[in-house]
Amino acid sequence: MTNMDLEAMLNSLFDIVHVTDAEGRTIYCTETYEHFIGVSRNEMLGRNIEDFYNLGYFKPTITMRVIRERKKIHTIQTTFQNRKLFVVGTPIFDKEGTFLGVVNISTDITHQEKLQSELNEAKNLSTIYFEELDKYSNEKKEDASFIYRSSSMENIVEMAQRLAQVDSTVILLGESGVGKGMMAKYIHQNSPRKEKHFVQINCGAIPETLLESELFGYEKGAFTGAGKEGKIGLIEKADGGTLFLDEIGELPLRLQVKLLTTLHEKTITRLGGSTPKKIDIKLITATNKNLKKMVENGEFREDLYYRIHVIPMEIPPLRERPEEIPLLTSYFLEYYSRKYCLNKQLSDKCYHILEKYEWPGNVRELENLIERLVVTTKGDIITSEQIPSSIANSVTSSKEGIKVFNLLPIAEAVEEVEKQLLQRALDMYKTTTKMAEALGISQPSVSRKLKKYNIQ
Repeated sequence: MTNMDLEAMLNSLFDIVHVTDAEGRTIYCTETYEHFIGVSRNEMLGRNIEDFYNLGYFKPTITMRVIRERKKIHTIQTTFQNRKLFVVGTPIFDKEGTFLGVVNISTDITHQEKLQSELNEAKNLSTIYFEELDKYSNEKKEDASFIYRSSSMENIVEMAQRLAQVDSTVILLGESGVGKGMMAKYIHQNSPRKEKHFVQINCGAIPETLLESELFGYEKGAFTGAGKEGKIGLIEKADGGTLFLDEIGELPLRLQVKLLTTLHEKTITRLGGSTPKKIDIKLITATNKNLKKMVENGEFREDLYYRIHVIPMEIPPLRERPEEIPLLTSYFLEYYSRKYCLNKQLSDKCYHILEKYEWPGNVRELENLIERLVVTTKGDIITSEQIPSSIANSVTSSKEGIKVFNLLPIAEAVEEVEKQLLQRALDMYKTTTKMAEALGISQPSVSRKLKKYNIQ
């Protein structure tokens, strides 16, 4: 088949075919490009597609999203000539899995009848992307935090799958908002107990005066105001399933004793009752506190500490897995757009800002921000100006570089900067390989400099 035959065939099947390399530079597009977009094919060839997006020829851009996320994505584009295009962007890989570039297929859906038809068809597409999204489309998005790409999260999820098959007690560690609750649900959903109850209790959210009756239940007449029929406790409700005690460090000392007895004897005794009942639960706990230090300070029982600290799993903060920020951003953007019947897109500059931000509130902070942007911003495109200044300014200030207030010899200044950068990189990435990537030097250089400055 000649190139002319191929060109004719592509033009007959699609309104536009556009191909870029792995950096977004145009290597092919059909002659019809100018008719729909307003820029000739000769102008496009060799140029980065983002240049034309920045000039306003179309919005939103899809190529750069495919390059970032390495997955098939579709969207509706509006061109400079006010035409509506249904665009499907597909990543291209070679046999070894190396990413080569992006192929965009566009169909004109300017007329309302065709637009509605294409939208209905899009809803029925059974791509892997939407199959995966549908798994997470329940109200609580139970597995959303496990849209992951980093090797650290891959190892944690693999361990969670193994632990789901046994009844060993697990304690989930990590900063607030990293997804400890999601991980507990994930373990339960992959366990033989998945058909039974998953009972989650936040030990810091229930007033201490009510916590005991909520946890252990009570018999009728156990105390003034008790229900006539008594009440089953949350621990008893988890019988046969999984009990997740979140913020276990907030549990009062006197209830720690009662919980320890329950775990040791595998029985529950309601308030006001005298007959213990056998229970069978898988226990998962979570905390963002240093329980070992709390034990030393007399704030947490040592025997309970060792009872729950059988298999610790630490979930890393989002800043240590920045490659997952675009994936999570896209997921939450799609989820809340669908939830509120909107069609929101983030500009590329927004993605750049979000990827550079350190997310002290982790995945929870990212999700809350995306929901806020979806429901409060005007128009379909969310721009960088609409990102809260507290986030945008912190990213901008981090790019301003080092400020010098006092004079000192350049050699000393260089060494001081090196030490601070190495320490910062070690705190964020832990391994010398990742440190080297972040600092733009070789791994042996990182090792030598750590040894030189005695940084451990």
